[in-house]
Amino acid sequence: MTNSNQVDSSAEPPILAARMNDTETFDPESPKIRALQKRTLGALFLSAIFGRASMSVGFVVAALLAEKILGSSLWAGISTAAITIGTAFSATRLSSYMSLRGRRPGLIVGYAVAAVGALIAVVGGDRRLLWAYLFGLVLFGVGQGATNLARYAAADLAVPSNRGKAISYVVFASTIGAVGGAALAGPASDLAESRGLDPLVGPFIYSAGFFMLAGLVLQLFLRPDPLAVSGGLNSVESPRTAGFGQGVAAIMQSPMAILAVVALVISQAVMVMVMAMTPLHMAAHDQGVELVGLVLSAHTAGMFAFAPIAGWAADRFDRVPTIMVGAVVLIIATIMTALAGEAPAGLMFPGLYLLGLGWSFGMVGSSALLTDSLDGVDQVAGQGAADVVTSIVSGSAALVSGVVFTMAGYHVLSMIGIVASGVMLVFAFWRLRLEPTQRAV
Repeated sequence: MTNSNQVDSSAEPPILAARMNDTETFDPESPKIRALQKRTLGALFLSAIFGRASMSVGFVVAALLAEKILGSSLWAGISTAAITIGTAFSATRLSSYMSLRGRRPGLIVGYAVAAVGALIAVVGGDRRLLWAYLFGLVLFGVGQGATNLARYAAADLAVPSNRGKAISYVVFASTIGAVGGAALAGPASDLAESRGLDPLVGPFIYSAGFFMLAGLVLQLFLRPDPLAVSGGLNSVESPRTAGFGQGVAAIMQSPMAILAVVALVISQAVMVMVMAMTPLHMAAHDQGVELVGLVLSAHTAGMFAFAPIAGWAADRFDRVPTIMVGAVVLIIATIMTALAGEAPAGLMFPGLYLLGLGWSFGMVGSSALLTDSLDGVDQVAGQGAADVVTSIVSGSAALVSGVVFTMAGYHVLSMIGIVASGVMLVFAFWRLRLEPTQRAV
């Protein structure tokens, strides 16, 4: 009888024909595992490009289409809320499924659901059916949850000292997808219009196609499943599912895991709330759309393009110092945006670039630390729970940022970012002083 941690050798390539049996020990240093890790990273890299492109091209028009359906911009942010709900819900559900079946089935299911959601959004948007459009966006958000979880799959087979590099490799792939996806919004709109559809639904048609390509890449090339090979699947003797409650419990038992989640949440929340209001702030000071686009492009470059440097730092100097660097960069970034009262390009460009760079260091460092701090099913459960909390808090930050911006101004929003980043820095420094050996569970 086959152990549930084993991989069906009939479907796997000869590089590792079957999962090691219970008498063997998983050794990430072995030549076979190292070769398999290269193959795994290649598959995840390519799928991440398609996954992020799907999200990027859809995000360009999500709020605009909501505004058109509602006839007002007052509640256009509901589109972001719908996507966030899908992302948060899927993080724990997909993690639970992965703990039983593996990374490949979980990611493929996530992308398949998102592709269906994108097509539902097309129908809802074209026919002005708000309920259908929002339901489609919730399912569409599942794709973002899958794309986020893919970074953890990169660490399953990695040597512990190289986990940061492996995670950053997948995050870096998002650069290509994010930039390429946004650039395709125009052609996608033209295609939809030529077919008699609302131009704004065109990007969602492209999103569905990219999600399907991401799933196809994983189906063909993510073999054998990295979570199965590393021994992270549920076994017959331990038939637990990686649910949200289990993930939270596992995190709370590890001080370093708690730090990782705090850093994840603050990095994401600060980045989202400042970035979300940047176009409105610049528009209020007569900055053109082209300049806004260039500033946001610089921000995207900071988020993804230099992720390999963050990964190298996390492996070379360890996780907590990397998180601290992220916090310092976020503080500098939000100081710059707080001072950009009239939205001068001389402060907005470096401010938004550093905002993305600080997020990158915080995200990569904390993701690697979280993976180090948990084992087995607890690791998968903790990763899912961390992404749920991060999605909920960042979504709330995006909604609250509009209120703060309207009532108090962009500078106050930036000051909140300074304080939050300072809390992240102090907490990381405190944990480092208490536990210099960071990787202790």
